[in-house]
Amino acid sequence: MMDRFILRAQLRAVLPAGVVLHASSVAENDSASIFLAMSGGGKSTIMSQLTGERYGAIADDSVVIAKGTDGVIRCLPCGSMKQNMGTERIDGAVLETIYFVEKGSPGFRYRISPEYAFYRAVKLSSIMAFGSILPKEQKQAVTFLKELFKLFPAYIIRYGLQEDPGVFLQ
Repeated sequence: MMDRFILRAQLRAVLPAGVVLHASSVAENDSASIFLAMSGGGKSTIMSQLTGERYGAIADDSVVIAKGTDGVIRCLPCGSMKQNMGTERIDGAVLETIYFVEKGSPGFRYRISPEYAFYRAVKLSSIMAFGSILPKEQKQAVTFLKELFKLFPAYIIRYGLQEDPGVFLQ
């Protein structure tokens, strides 16, 4: 995991129009999906299983989600992740879908409400460096996160190690 100082600086750089999430992200063409889970919950596993012919890796462990000056919300690699991953998607991709990853069988994909998605994200402590920023900045981050779940569909995705997680992203 990256140094808290770097994460805090990156979070402050994108506030109030973005956050840095404890997540992984892949893209197909220019459409990105992010995967949230607790530590050890399968974010890196699902990213590595999906990366290849169809999906390109954007980021692992820390993902910048930010609204650009054009008003488009994109997933971007976080800081030094660009060099560490050797990703070709260093420009990021337009956010399309948010997934909460669970391990287990049987596999499924279930759409959840924006309110429940926000609750799960907060429970997972998804905003990186949240405890090391000022209360005003925390409020900005929470506001952006709430808005994010209103704008993009969120799902719970569960899959077993023998299953291809890509089938649940269709």
